[in-house]
Amino acid sequence: MRIAFFTDTYFPQVNGVTFAVNQFKKALEKSHEVKVFYPASKYKPSKNEIPLFSLSFPFYSGYRIVFPWQKSSSHLFDIVHIHGLYGAALLGIKMAKKQKIPCVVTYHTPTHLYTEYLVKSLPLSIRKPLNNTLQKICWWWEKQILKKCDLVLTPSEIIVDFLKERGIKNAVELPNGTDLALFKCKRTKLKKKAIGYIGRLGYEKHVEDIINISNKFDGDILIVGEGPARKYYENLASGKTNIKFLGNVEREKLAKIYNKIDFLVNPSTVETQSLTAIEAMACGTPVIGAAALALKKTITLGKTGFLYEPGNTTDLLKKLSIAYQNKDFLSKNCLVEARKQDIKQTANQLIQLYLNLKNKENRAPFKHRSK
Repeated sequence: MRIAFFTDTYFPQVNGVTFAVNQFKKALEKSHEVKVFYPASKYKPSKNEIPLFSLSFPFYSGYRIVFPWQKSSSHLFDIVHIHGLYGAALLGIKMAKKQKIPCVVTYHTPTHLYTEYLVKSLPLSIRKPLNNTLQKICWWWEKQILKKCDLVLTPSEIIVDFLKERGIKNAVELPNGTDLALFKCKRTKLKKKAIGYIGRLGYEKHVEDIINISNKFDGDILIVGEGPARKYYENLASGKTNIKFLGNVEREKLAKIYNKIDFLVNPSTVETQSLTAIEAMACGTPVIGAAALALKKTITLGKTGFLYEPGNTTDLLKKLSIAYQNKDFLSKNCLVEARKQDIKQTANQLIQLYLNLKNKENRAPFKHRSK
């Protein structure tokens, strides 16, 4: 099968979408032809990675907007799969319509929850009403893109319900999957307790929750990642000697960190799955997460970790205390759960979804969605 991925974010940006797209590419290209169309940057493309002309997005460091009025490729495909909702998505939809082939989209990111970046420098009196308006505009746009696709995938059942309640009836769950050959349990015993956050350092990730418990946590706190809020978090952690910022860590070395820490803490309130949570579980590391969006589904309460009330550091410390008392039990359950998220398995599921669409196309004249 000839598959075209169109993504709004790719290397050198380090985030869950980039890794999910790259993981699926590697898994699928063993038996299929996969080309990735991505925003051009300093990144040097590998085989079957095609850069698209793009412009820097001034409100979010490192993010680039694909110029939608450009020629992408004359290559013929069987399926277009878009990962994003903006410039690259428009090009993907255009290609699918021109070649009269099915178009699939994965709803990785609820971008309407990120509008705070556009208004954060404005006075508070203006910021809130303007942010509310921008959220409505962004959701309207997201919905238009989703409705133009023949199938909407999302990594979590909770996000499927979220979309269906808002009129997107063709949404189905497909987890992003994890490379179990890379992320596996090789626990390292440390002299001190250690917890960590691994991911993009954005304001919406609320890493302040883990920073704010440092004075009451008798161990090390490792913060891995880069992003527009890193300086803010570093200032917040100033003087807290048990907090260590490690910056970006090569993907091949992340497993060592997962295996060193006792628990992964994910305070984010915008997750559609949390790839880092699944990677941690594959290493036998339980997860303590904010009780918001998909983390409520990704974490199995009392089995692979615990949920705490977002922003409530007292509750976070309480859940950590309970988790430490049940650490071995949680760790064993994490390994069992992670096996269900093998990228090989989810890649096979994705191909079957593609084939189902192609079979429908062959049974009846193809009509690309226009509304």
